Amino acid sequence: MAINRTSKARGKIIDVPTAPTIGAATAGGESASVAFTAPTVGGPVFSYTALSNPGSITATGTSSPITVSGLTAGTSYTFSVRGNNPSGNGQYSSSSNAVTPFLDTAFESIATVTVGASPSVSTLQFSSIPQTYAHLQFRLFMRSNGGSGGTYGKLVINSDSTNSNYAQHYMTGYGTGVIANGNATDGAFGDWTGALAIANNYGVLILDILDYTNTNKNKVCRILSGYDDNGNSGAVRLQSILWKNASAITSIGIQQWDIANFTQYTHAALYGVKRAS
Repeated sequence: MAINRTSKARGKIIDVPTAPTIGAATAGGESASVAFTAPTVGGPVFSYTALSNPGSITATGTSSPITVSGLTAGTSYTFSVRGNNPSGNGQYSSSSNAVTPFLDTAFESIATVTVGASPSVSTLQFSSIPQTYAHLQFRLFMRSNGGSGGTYGKLVINSDSTNSNYAQHYMTGYGTGVIANGNATDGAFGDWTGALAIANNYGVLILDILDYTNTNKNKVCRILSGYDDNGNSGAVRLQSILWKNASAITSIGIQQWDIANFTQYTHAALYGVKRAS
């Protein structure tokens, strides 16, 4: 039965909210999303509070679901929800199902590619990418049979190899000098001038693709790459690439920009990044 109290905020008597009906809790990165159904009787609800057990960690929202943050990865939690209005706080609902949040930046391996002695390959391809992660990270340890004039990578998302659908900007340090540049009509990335098989040199990079399943915005990538030419020279590059398309990413190809191939000992790994948001 609803309890009548005088609301100081409104100057009149309104009922305290009755308990919501708890729904499903879903684990996130050091957080959980708690669903519920608003009560159909009792006083008006101005806000809802979700409460964790253990820890008594709370979060407030105006509708379902409510995300409770600050949880400990690896700990099992249940949740209950109450309604609030100026007359006071309602009763908490029954407990939700138990969920275990994971580490906010936990990585999970999706696939790897390693190039053997023969044949060399022009493209490192990752297809049928799961749509269950927040972000993607691509790590590459590579050798190339390109010439000393330079060789670069080319990002191909969802088999889209049209240069005008990409843009890239970068800052590169060569020795003691720094240059910055960009191009609004290509997806070239990295700088592997010294990563030549004939010199037994290697290039490395980490490429992050953020919000790859989000269909409301174009896709942004950030890249850190570099090489050292056996102590003779070297470079490091910080770069961004924009894919001018809002489609969810289901495949990624890493190609050589010129006629060069990836050669033996090249190793590429694709990871999914688990996050709640």
